[in-house]
Amino acid sequence: MSTCLILDCFSLVYRSFFGLPTTIRRQDGQIINAVLGFYNTLTGLMKQFQPDYLFVASDHPSPTFRHGLFPDYKGHRPPMPQELRGQIELIEEVIASFQVPLISFAGYEADDIMGTMTRYAPEGTHCYVITTDRDALQLVSEHVTVVVPNSRANKMFTPELVRYEMGVAPELVPDYKALVGDASDNIPGIPLVGPKTAVRWLDMFGSLDELIASAHLLPGKAGRNLEENKENARLYRELATIERSVPTYCCWQAGRLAFEEQEVRRTLDSLGIRASIPEIS
Repeated sequence: MSTCLILDCFSLVYRSFFGLPTTIRRQDGQIINAVLGFYNTLTGLMKQFQPDYLFVASDHPSPTFRHGLFPDYKGHRPPMPQELRGQIELIEEVIASFQVPLISFAGYEADDIMGTMTRYAPEGTHCYVITTDRDALQLVSEHVTVVVPNSRANKMFTPELVRYEMGVAPELVPDYKALVGDASDNIPGIPLVGPKTAVRWLDMFGSLDELIASAHLLPGKAGRNLEENKENARLYRELATIERSVPTYCCWQAGRLAFEEQEVRRTLDSLGIRASIPEIS
């Protein structure tokens, strides 16, 4: 079986930026903490998984289709710190030095790129999606594992672990988020519906659609709130659902991992980074 790594670019970039001090600079004063952290994460994953294919998915700067549905989507997120903004181009240089495709598409998020790639992966390929974003848990299957990087040990989400931690199967994660909301994406959810209620309802009815059809039977204020917010619940599920048919094209052979060590070394030298280069079998 082939192995494919699909990295969520900005998820890992932000993790690197906030995980290392901004005192990490090269000789000309340029801050490189996020560059160094991203390089260490990338190469650590290469060593651990020895992938046949490697891709990096990135958010596009344009508004997404979700903003068209709900203008307040992710509306409360602060702008990118200036100390990080100056490192993005350098991180792109690191990615390019390994000859790894960096994929983004107007109107969509990195999640949607990753969802599409896992859907259309060649037969016999196991995809490991590397992200800190728990929205991606809906992608987990027998052929897709979500890996949340950790300095001690990466957390590997199988269907069983998603069910254990979320209380629902991976395919019901958007239904769950429609009910409880998602503060990180500014999705409100249904008033007074918390995780325990959402899991109990979805266990009883099997899906958000079946739940909505029987909302008039639900007791208490939470039940009335769902009855009064049926269309909102459907909208919130659409916002939380990863699109798996992004109209983008990337040849799988372009992601076959093969790089020139000298090219990587030249890039590291230009960035002022002293680090080993992974050996890929």
